[in-house]
Amino acid sequence: MIEGKILYAFFELLRSGLWNSPINYSDNFPLSKQEWNTLYLLSINHTVDGIVFDGIQKLDHELQPPKDILINWLVRTEKIEQRNDWMNNILLDQVDFFKSQGLTPILLKGQGLADFYINAKRRSSGDIDWYFGDDAAYLSAKNSLQKNNFKIQETPGFSASFFWENCETEIHQRMFDIHNPLIRHYFKKIEESESENKSSFVINNKKVFRPSPISNLVQINLHILKHLLSFGIGMRQLCDSARAYVSLDKKYDKKLLHSLYRKIGVLKWINLLHLILVDKFGLPEEMLPFELNRRAEYSWMLNDILHAGNFGFHNEEYKLAENKTGKRAESKTRIFSNLLKYIKVAPQEAISFPIVHFYSRFSS
Repeated sequence: MIEGKILYAFFELLRSGLWNSPINYSDNFPLSKQEWNTLYLLSINHTVDGIVFDGIQKLDHELQPPKDILINWLVRTEKIEQRNDWMNNILLDQVDFFKSQGLTPILLKGQGLADFYINAKRRSSGDIDWYFGDDAAYLSAKNSLQKNNFKIQETPGFSASFFWENCETEIHQRMFDIHNPLIRHYFKKIEESESENKSSFVINNKKVFRPSPISNLVQINLHILKHLLSFGIGMRQLCDSARAYVSLDKKYDKKLLHSLYRKIGVLKWINLLHLILVDKFGLPEEMLPFELNRRAEYSWMLNDILHAGNFGFHNEEYKLAENKTGKRAESKTRIFSNLLKYIKVAPQEAISFPIVHFYSRFSS
């Protein structure tokens, strides 16, 4: 586990890049070449290297990384920007395709969050996720893709994936990563009522729809919890949450969001997430939908996130085995271990997740 000076420097640079803020030097700089290399790899493992690179630009020249590391970092950052342009073009092609099939999907996560950032192209992009509003539209989308020779792969969680010009794309039956079956009907009503408030953004003069502000926040944060209950999550998704709270401030009902978190049974977990976003990511506390409980201890969850890296692919305990097989190592053991850890802060989701996760593998 990376601790001490390197970790403090990492978060200082991450905050600077995330908010375009000056560096607080304290005792974190200068760093040795070995320390810079460790910080560089940490940034890559959490897919925030483009954001941290923006922070580095705020450092005095003599405190920046050695030239070879800086050049490699610059090249990676340029590739992040190029990938964002490439993905935006594919996304717009998909909008046109679905429109030709009489479908108007809603973009979840990913490119739909990039414009919440000060420098949208520095956010590392993943895949493309579409939500279709109801089962009929989802099936229509899947059938249209198959008729056009796209190979559809069913995935856990009532979703399917395919590749569009080598870009992984997922289509979803559900907007929210809610696994407790007792409240699914309640959140279906929320989806329906909030569909009237769906928002949009523009890429290359073309409109793309995304969830309503309140639905977006719930979706972003429950997605983080879902991956903590499985194999892990990286810092990029927490950056998404922080930037979304700021970008969507005053665009949603904070009391309603608080009520939704309570209904799901994740208030204790959300409080831990909020504490990390405020203390480590620099999110202004007044942007939150409810007051922080400072008595809660979040270091164990932060360690979980740091240890696993982006979607758990950099967990040193399992990395070697996963690289050999191309599959998740000890998945059942890891998911059960996470159930025991998170049941105290998100009991209903922690219990429901493994049941739904394994059930959906065989029911898709």
